[in-house]
Amino acid sequence: MKFKNAFNKVIVFCLAVAALLTLGCSILTTIYYDVDGEIQVDWPHYGKENIPLLLILLIASIAIIIFLRKKNVFKAYKKLAIGGIIFVAAYCLMLIFAIRPLPVNDSKMLDDIIQSFVAGDYSELTSKGGYLFIWPFQLGYVLFGELVTNVFGAGNYIAWDLLQLLSILITVFLIYKITWECFEDEEICGMTALLSCGALFFYNYVTYIYGDILSMAPQTAALYAMVLFIKRDKVKYGIMSGVFISFAIMLKTNCEIALIALIMMLIISNRQKSEEKDAANKTIAATLLRKLGIAVFMLVIVLVVKAGVNAHYSRVAQLTEIPKGSPSASHIAMGLQESDLEDGWYNGYNYRIFAENEYDTDKTKAVAIDNIKETLSGFVKRLLHGGKFFVRKYLTQWADPVCISTHNLDLVSRHHDMSALGTSLVYGTGAVIMKWIMNVFMTLCYLGVLIYMISTIRKKSVTDPEMLMLILIFGGIVFHEFWEGSSRYAMRYYIYYLPFAACGLKVLSGRFFLHKLK
Repeated sequence: MKFKNAFNKVIVFCLAVAALLTLGCSILTTIYYDVDGEIQVDWPHYGKENIPLLLILLIASIAIIIFLRKKNVFKAYKKLAIGGIIFVAAYCLMLIFAIRPLPVNDSKMLDDIIQSFVAGDYSELTSKGGYLFIWPFQLGYVLFGELVTNVFGAGNYIAWDLLQLLSILITVFLIYKITWECFEDEEICGMTALLSCGALFFYNYVTYIYGDILSMAPQTAALYAMVLFIKRDKVKYGIMSGVFISFAIMLKTNCEIALIALIMMLIISNRQKSEEKDAANKTIAATLLRKLGIAVFMLVIVLVVKAGVNAHYSRVAQLTEIPKGSPSASHIAMGLQESDLEDGWYNGYNYRIFAENEYDTDKTKAVAIDNIKETLSGFVKRLLHGGKFFVRKYLTQWADPVCISTHNLDLVSRHHDMSALGTSLVYGTGAVIMKWIMNVFMTLCYLGVLIYMISTIRKKSVTDPEMLMLILIFGGIVFHEFWEGSSRYAMRYYIYYLPFAACGLKVLSGRFFLHKLK
């Protein structure tokens, strides 16, 4: 218990510092992307913030929250949740039909590969230098894409968009459910529902056909099932969590961070209810054994799904084994490099170094590791410079209010004429309004998160369901400090801050009963 309490304090303290950094950056500056038909890469720029306007809108938002709370509006949290779901669905449908997005960049590449696989052409996997020869971890997504194509037809992007809308709606709904399980507080749940209407950075990705959004529903379902296991101690929830996270990882390997968080909290969690019954009927050893059994199941099912996907494509492509692909070390090396675009972000190094080493995974790995050692050695010799690098990389990912989503809307809409509404949303007045909503939302969200973290530190306690979500967010921050940087990746964790922001805003608006159960 001493180790667990110390661990919890470290995580909360680090997240408090991170929230303070993001909040300060979101007030003093902002990140934007050029709208230019020639620019394809993600290139964030720091720009001047309109601080007076931001503060006026922030104060107005807080005043509205206080007013609604005094009127007991947030206690009708179920109605607010329904309203939140309706808003999200309407907003996403507006984007889909106003912009009519098309696949671009890696999304387009994978779409073409899915069509060729359906037709029986596996050259992108079997040929040296092919996309899947380099990135075989995408095979799970491709298998899912083949299924979607066989059911809905080739090039049916509306069907893809609607599937992504379904994933978004499930994710938001489950975040509402997780909020209740974490706090069991009607007002916090109501505030979460209201805040969810400002998370446009997440909903804008309904237009980006890729594994990011599609994997969010099963990942969030895995988190929710684990929260239920922690609170109710029923094995079925642990099993469900394993099944959901295996599907999420199949679609997006980044979900392995969630798997780590799930297993960590599975092992160190304590039962929150019926402690006397637990002591009478079960030994500590039996409880730990049951948890270890679930952890093993989760790992095994993830490996089985991966092995099944690889076995399928080995058979149909007539391969003895799936190519090893570009080593993860090349991503880490790239994530630590200074760049003409943005430090630690994508610069093509992982592609280039793999080709230069004749697509030999082991040779590439050795070269990448040498590059990592050289970079870290330079950071150690110049500690201030190294610290500046990591702080800047953190802020370019986590203090981006739009999470590249507006740049993405630009990319997916370039290849055809849009309606007047679509043009406004991407390039005109609608785009300005959208950016300001996300700009104010980020400042409001991180203000609430920081207050939550400070109040948690003062109380010196945090529940296991809360820690599950906090460990996931912390893991995402640490991972992407070393991996390829992108605020599109940060979006996957940013959305999970909603319950904590709501809790902090409740503290700000008056009453303070953070962990009170009703």
